[in-house]
Amino acid sequence: MMTKTSLISRCFILLSIFFSLFPAVAKAAGISIGSDAESAYLDVNGLWDFNTYDYSVIGTCPPGNPASGTISITHDANSSSLTLVFLTGMTCSPESACIYRGSFQTEKNIVVSNSLADTSGGTISNTISLTWTSDTSAYGTGVSVYNFSNGVSCTWNYKLSLKRNSGSDRTGWWYDKDALGSGISIEIQNGNLFMGWYTYDTNGNPIWMTSYGSVTNDTFSGTLYKWHGWYLEDSYQIPIAEPVGTVNLDLLDANTTIFNWTYNGLSGNSTMVRFMDAFAPGERDPRNIHGWWYCPTMDGMGLFMEAQADVMFLTWYNYDIFGEPLWWTASDTFRPTDTTFVATLKEWHDGQCPGCPYQMPVAFDKATVIVEFLSDSTANLVWKGNVFKIKRFVF
Repeated sequence: MMTKTSLISRCFILLSIFFSLFPAVAKAAGISIGSDAESAYLDVNGLWDFNTYDYSVIGTCPPGNPASGTISITHDANSSSLTLVFLTGMTCSPESACIYRGSFQTEKNIVVSNSLADTSGGTISNTISLTWTSDTSAYGTGVSVYNFSNGVSCTWNYKLSLKRNSGSDRTGWWYDKDALGSGISIEIQNGNLFMGWYTYDTNGNPIWMTSYGSVTNDTFSGTLYKWHGWYLEDSYQIPIAEPVGTVNLDLLDANTTIFNWTYNGLSGNSTMVRFMDAFAPGERDPRNIHGWWYCPTMDGMGLFMEAQADVMFLTWYNYDIFGEPLWWTASDTFRPTDTTFVATLKEWHDGQCPGCPYQMPVAFDKATVIVEFLSDSTANLVWKGNVFKIKRFVF
């Protein structure tokens, strides 16, 4: 059985220096709010903000027919829980068309927790269905209205307040806009968070640390570990974890996180925002490739990858010739139709150490890296003629 320590060693903080972090803005397969052919629908495609979203639906209701239905929600089995508040009101022209107006439920709470919502009870004006994936955050709208020749029309005003509870919409690169060159990489799965902090030691050398644990009420607290392992061109040896501090994350919303840390007797905090929104704003790659990857036969080194707006940014966490933690970054074009990513690795030095005054790091080109995606969960990592069989890290 895997221990928590060995679990932590398998996922490694990915760095996004200068470009510091990636925002984990996730791509939705599409969201549609609709009913039968007699009613209007709202179709939302692309990215969706699952923290709060309000909208109205305009529909029709012929005289004498009740505008009733149910609400259904489907979502990825790996998604975190979701609380839905449904508010509806109705105005009609002519007024007599809405003979069932008084029976409409004004509020409905549904808790979705890795299963379909229980939609029994109550009357809701329209059939509403939302389809979304576990990685979802951003925006998109589109409204269509159908009118009948009898001139009768009704307006249903729906307000949906969606709050992700420790959801994977936080997965991705985060950075301090005033301190480029370091940051954190976060992935949340099933209420558990694995994060990496890429930064520098007092000599300006790149180092990384990790933390793992559960998320409660959008807050994470954990022990900070520094890892000591093997030089990538030497024989593999199991890395050793050294507790060096603590970390606390206040996940305020999908775009803001407060990062508090202690390290080697020092402490500090910073406000983190999504890196990718600044580095490569646009739609996220719809594939489930974002987050931690590792090589099962070489626990202790790994990658963190994010692709958005036709750009991939990755960090490879490994060790230097002395077994100290080392990270490289790579970024280049990578479209949703691409299956191979090729870029030059960069090693960053002379950056800001924890608790030190800020200074901009400098980059040095290293070798070429190739990632050949075999699926959304498996890939070949090619470096200096070596091929590492990597896969998505599940924790």
